[in-house]
Amino acid sequence: MTDTHFKKKCLVPTARVCFRLKSLRQEKQVSLSELEMRTKINKLYLQALEECRFSDIPQTSLYKKNFVKKYVKALGEDPTCFVDQFVNEELTYVPQENNTPKLKYSRFYFSNMPSVLRFVLFSLVIGSLLLFLGSHVNNILTPPDLVVISPENGYISNNNFIDVHGKTNPETQITINEEVIKNDENGNFSQSINLLPGINTFVIEAKNKHGKTTEEVRNVIYKNNGSISLK
Repeated sequence: MTDTHFKKKCLVPTARVCFRLKSLRQEKQVSLSELEMRTKINKLYLQALEECRFSDIPQTSLYKKNFVKKYVKALGEDPTCFVDQFVNEELTYVPQENNTPKLKYSRFYFSNMPSVLRFVLFSLVIGSLLLFLGSHVNNILTPPDLVVISPENGYISNNNFIDVHGKTNPETQITINEEVIKNDENGNFSQSINLLPGINTFVIEAKNKHGKTTEEVRNVIYKNNGSISLK
């Protein structure tokens, strides 16, 4: 009697079994959540199978082999070659003692790379946010700059008017003796003011949108040379 039972011949795989499992699932367009429902295997274990983290599965070798079998069958394929490859690659391989530290370091490095990247990105976002908030708070608490270019304090004028020139921050309100003065987009301002004989006091104030103010005072003396004393 002729034996009609033939064992399926498996081709030499070109990739590790874990990568082949993931490629198969993606080819079938099945999510891990759906595969979890089909196989009744925890999604974390399915993910460990796909990422070659077999040591993260606490079950025995027999259970791990059955996980591979259920994984492939749930995707509608023959699990024989996948199971054989898993046994050959993972269950018969015993690492040399002197290679163990290097293997552990490699697994630790690659498995934690996403966490390191997440930490770096998180730190950059937090740092940028703190820098922005610090700059914003500094703008709120810091009074605006104010430079009165002319006149100098104590200036003596023979004319009955004086030109007040200065510079402040953009979008800052300028007043001279509580009268609002226009300034350009760069913060430059200029105003001609009539003088009275004697001492003329000008209070120049810059006020930003947060209510912070900077004040400069200029005293200008007007001497009317054309005036005639009757004494």
